Amino acid sequence: MLQAILTCLYQLGMFIFPCLLILIPLRFLTRIPDFVFRKLLHIVAFTGAALMLIKAPNWYEPAITSALIAFGLYPVLTILERVSFYKKFFVEKTDGEIKRSLVMYFLMIAALCTADGVLKTELSPDAVIMWGTGDAAAALVGIPFGRHRNIPRTDGKKSVEGTAAMFIVSAICGTAVMAYRMQQFDMGMLLIIVPCAAVGAAVELWSPSEYDTVTVPAAIYICELLLGAILSAVLMVE
Repeated sequence: MLQAILTCLYQLGMFIFPCLLILIPLRFLTRIPDFVFRKLLHIVAFTGAALMLIKAPNWYEPAITSALIAFGLYPVLTILERVSFYKKFFVEKTDGEIKRSLVMYFLMIAALCTADGVLKTELSPDAVIMWGTGDAAAALVGIPFGRHRNIPRTDGKKSVEGTAAMFIVSAICGTAVMAYRMQQFDMGMLLIIVPCAAVGAAVELWSPSEYDTVTVPAAIYICELLLGAILSAVLMVE
């Protein structure tokens, strides 16, 4: 088990550390907008985790690894928050935001992997990729180009344009990941992925920003699980 956990950590580190070597000079040597840099960090985090999930031979290795990372990160980041480099590198909306987000993120991955194990599914990579790519698209489109922000029951910061971008990108990437996992593509995948992308976009729109790391992938996972079961039942009847 220890070797399996170390393998997961190695796979995660071999992706994240080279990315950091690019992001550090990008942060300090360019005038990259804060919101763009935040989403670059976000992309690195969810892509690294998704690769770990896809490569893992079973559900419990990434689940245990993610849980250990979550519990280990909190005290480490609490110490690093006192270092000036940390505050200059990360872009926090509120004090402790990065620490809370990363802990919730890895606990969410551990929970999704555990659900895979209990329910005998492999849906966690789909949920992580759909949420991650969609959330990044929502910010990168919505912040600079969003014009329609008068959406009921939102904080006025999210826009129709950002939500539409999330839906489109999430649907495309979700279909690609599912096709990769299944080693084939058929139109039936769209009957599952497209509604899941719509649910994810809606949940992201109306969820508090601090908690969408959990609510969006969980909603996508549940939606995909239910639609997959319904589609399988329909095919069996036919």
